[in-house]
Amino acid sequence: MATQTAFPLLPVAPPDFCEYAGGACDQTFDDLKPADGFAVYASDPPLIAQTIEAAVRRVQQQQPSRRWQTWEDLNIPGQIIFCKVCKALRSTQKVVADVTTLNPNVLFEIGYAIGLGVAVQPVRDRSYVRDEKVFEELGMLDTFGYTTFENSEDLAAQLISHEGQPLLQPRSAINREQPVYLVRSHVQNDGMVHLMSALKKSGLRFRAFDPRETPRLSLHDAAKQVSASLAVIVHLVAPARSGSVVNNARGALLAGLAMAQGKRVLMLQEGEVRQPIDFRDVVKSYTTATQVSDYVIPLIKSVVEELQESQFVAVALPLNLLEKVDLGDLAAENEIKGLSSYFVPTGEYNEAKRGHARLVVGRKGAGKTAIFYGVRSTYKPSRSHLVIDLKPEGHQFAKLKESVLEQLSQGVQQHVLTAFWNYILLMEIARKIVDDESKLSYQTADRRAA
Repeated sequence: MATQTAFPLLPVAPPDFCEYAGGACDQTFDDLKPADGFAVYASDPPLIAQTIEAAVRRVQQQQPSRRWQTWEDLNIPGQIIFCKVCKALRSTQKVVADVTTLNPNVLFEIGYAIGLGVAVQPVRDRSYVRDEKVFEELGMLDTFGYTTFENSEDLAAQLISHEGQPLLQPRSAINREQPVYLVRSHVQNDGMVHLMSALKKSGLRFRAFDPRETPRLSLHDAAKQVSASLAVIVHLVAPARSGSVVNNARGALLAGLAMAQGKRVLMLQEGEVRQPIDFRDVVKSYTTATQVSDYVIPLIKSVVEELQESQFVAVALPLNLLEKVDLGDLAAENEIKGLSSYFVPTGEYNEAKRGHARLVVGRKGAGKTAIFYGVRSTYKPSRSHLVIDLKPEGHQFAKLKESVLEQLSQGVQQHVLTAFWNYILLMEIARKIVDDESKLSYQTADRRAA
């Protein structure tokens, strides 16, 4: 069995009502008795589901004084299904979750339970290897201690012997400089491009996880990022795309974690897809990329309103020596403001600042982005210099590239692409000059008249 990671405890109090259904879901516990254990699992494959059900029944027989139930024991008819599941998660001492397959419903419920501070015991059928590869690719659960089993008797013994303890979560103050956490998809499709464009145009700074740069997201970092956010956005891709299982499973777990902590959650789905029951009413599907902005704008507005209305109250928490150590974020883009407090001016930085180096290369985490922001911060306040931030994802020319490659020879291809990028750079510089001069014209009458 894998070892379990411990984090500082962050208790989450149940709200007066569940915002999942717009306040229509009653969160009282009068109709549900507290349980010692609650089992969540996928109905497919049925053989594993039957094994887990049989194991729970064995535990009930061997320990009649303790109350165990599965999701199928809930009195669901005539009720919103997730509201009943939510109540069960909030009123149990331990959640037993089957992760033999990456079922989005189960992963959402795991994230929700962790966000509530409820003990979670993941279990896996060691002989079932269909989803073993994608389980390792997901990453967030491979270092989260889980129990293995082969039959109901084996699993029942594991459930009885295991003492459930809540997974301790990071204590992170809300990052008011970058209050939105974006979980990007591994596919840079048009929907992802429009999502990035909408966030950048909003002017609201955000942090992001990019699986193309950092393939593995740890559970610790996920909990830390969600805790520091006012809103979480996850992008789900169409099931037909390669890697969709891992991408969508990651999004489901993070969405459950965020919802349990009362964060604003936007789950964007590429195409019309039949969604899991637990978060079917939360997902926003788009069939054309232009629809993405319509879903993002309301979320941005709500975050801005909270930033304007809420008052920040500093709370001094006793920290030990290790908790005071901050090694920075994995991506410099996620903490631009904080770079100045620990950035070390290296020789490479000085060469770039003097203009002796025009190209900075290095592996992931070498400090390329930190050097960029360091040089930019040095020259940006100066009126004698013009600083322009250009990012590749802001300019997508896939169709142009396809046309060039299909219709032009190799020599002409290089010439056309080089000339086009020169054109883009000159146009961006011209636009920046016009913008800056327009602002200065209000201070100088001669410039405004010109």
